[in-house]
Amino acid sequence: MPHYEYDKDYPFAAFITNLGKYNEGALVGEWVKFPTTAEELKKVFERIGIGAKDDFGQTYEEWFITDYDCYVDGLYDLLGEYANLDELNYLASKLDDMSQDEYERFQAAMEIGDHTGSIQELINLTENLDCYDVYPDIHDHDDLGRYYIEELDAMQVPEHLRNYIDYEAYGRDIALEESGQFTDLGYVRDTGDSFHEYYDGERGSIPEEYRVMTFQNDIPEEEISEWAMDLAYDMDEFFRQHDPQYAAEHPEEHAAKEEIYENLSDCRIASLEEKLKALGQTPEDYLPSELEKFKEAVGYEAYLDVDPQVIREAIENPNQSHVDEMLAFAEQANREYEAELYGQQAAPTPDDRETGETVRTPRGTFHVTDMSREQMEAAGYGFHHESEDGKYLIMPNGSRAFAIPSGAAPEHTVPEKLTVLVVEPMKEPYVKEIDPGLHALQAEVGGDIAASYPFDDPVGLVLNDEGKLIGLDLNRSLRDEHGEIYDIVAGTFLVVGLGPESFASLPPDMIQKYTEQFKRPELFASINGQIVSVPVEPENPLRTAEMTLEDDYGMIDGIINNGPKEDKTSEKGGKVSIMDRLKSAKTAQQTDKPSPHKEKKSEREL
Repeated sequence: MPHYEYDKDYPFAAFITNLGKYNEGALVGEWVKFPTTAEELKKVFERIGIGAKDDFGQTYEEWFITDYDCYVDGLYDLLGEYANLDELNYLASKLDDMSQDEYERFQAAMEIGDHTGSIQELINLTENLDCYDVYPDIHDHDDLGRYYIEELDAMQVPEHLRNYIDYEAYGRDIALEESGQFTDLGYVRDTGDSFHEYYDGERGSIPEEYRVMTFQNDIPEEEISEWAMDLAYDMDEFFRQHDPQYAAEHPEEHAAKEEIYENLSDCRIASLEEKLKALGQTPEDYLPSELEKFKEAVGYEAYLDVDPQVIREAIENPNQSHVDEMLAFAEQANREYEAELYGQQAAPTPDDRETGETVRTPRGTFHVTDMSREQMEAAGYGFHHESEDGKYLIMPNGSRAFAIPSGAAPEHTVPEKLTVLVVEPMKEPYVKEIDPGLHALQAEVGGDIAASYPFDDPVGLVLNDEGKLIGLDLNRSLRDEHGEIYDIVAGTFLVVGLGPESFASLPPDMIQKYTEQFKRPELFASINGQIVSVPVEPENPLRTAEMTLEDDYGMIDGIINNGPKEDKTSEKGGKVSIMDRLKSAKTAQQTDKPSPHKEKKSEREL
């Protein structure tokens, strides 16, 4: 445990105050020592009246921090009235878990002002203390020079010459080289280790054990709606008082309030925050801090605060008004390489479809399932033997076996080869002949298979049954008659024909049709609960070879043809990536248009 000043047993405490009571003229609050627990904080909120009703039936919902009691040097000035309590508890917990040595390094970094601009930076500082060394007995350049020569033997100096050495000058050079500084705790130097950001400021990045506001997560929908309406009224009033343009553009107050309410309900909050910032509001002011609380309550995610239709339009034709926004989205989409999936129902399993009957054969007793042979084969089961009366087929998957009604099925003739269409992520489809049977299908999709029949044609999709669960790359979308995405296939899949009992070779006309349908690879992102698909250029091995061997990139044309260079500046190149298109548009904007002049507004307070 670190030794806090005045022999305190906690790094800091906060006086949490009921804002509604405060506005009524009463200071109702309580000191809370950090770190704390969700249970203790919930009791504090109850004792100070958060959640209770006032004389008019309105709920006291808002709170703020009136004062701090800090026993970590330099911390007081970094803590604000509307600080995030989860974040405060995160920081306090990290401080409380430090050893004495770690605490000294933290204090030294605080004194030199390294990574101390916010609570977020302080939390990251607690995770990067290996970046600092502290030498408590070194207080000036002379001490530093003597330490390096006499203790570390940084240079071999004969004893009789040591009185002639300028230790101060030598120490000054060392401090400059190491970016070292002198503090009350001694000499502090940078070890050269990289400083990593473990906490990005988002609530979801705070480990669960440090969160103390979990008891407020389950706010009823009606309370969220009332909160959004109250906030909409406050913001509309503020905008009318401080922005003449807003009042002119929104003459109907009720309609304006409804618009803000809808934006809050749909989590379109970024534009409201920007408007408040443009009017001189800081995170410590009432409206921005209330917006932050609202975002936490509704589970706001920044990358969802974009209209999907705007994204689609920008991807197809990025115009200059929102290039920056769309470029940021494209980068986010590359990071968020997963999408929320809709409409898929799990394939049936033999266990789900058991009839309760059993069948005894010379090879054992088997439970009966009412699945068909095709469904069993799609689930990875193959034919093994028949019951003596021929009424049941026994089908195993290598570890388990079930009996299914035979249905007097005719003997199935196994083709020598199966012609399928292979669709891999980020590649164009291609035709392949494979061996019939379960093992060959499993090898193609990289695991146990599942079958899907989303089309009217006599074709099926064979895919990895656990592709989404094990994180295979998202591949192609499946769409309804309106062109809307209802599912996404993960990993490599096959388009196969359908025979009387099992899969069959894909006919030529179906090969052509589904090659065209799945020709363009896709990237996916979930935006406001809707899936956005971005078509991309497929991988081109020949182009890759050309980029390696061609002596002139202007000759990248599908033929490796080193030779005299041609002037191709007037020719149009192939289609570039979305990211490149957006960046090009952004560059054109910066080059061709003068920078817009923004009139600086005077700072106003609510």
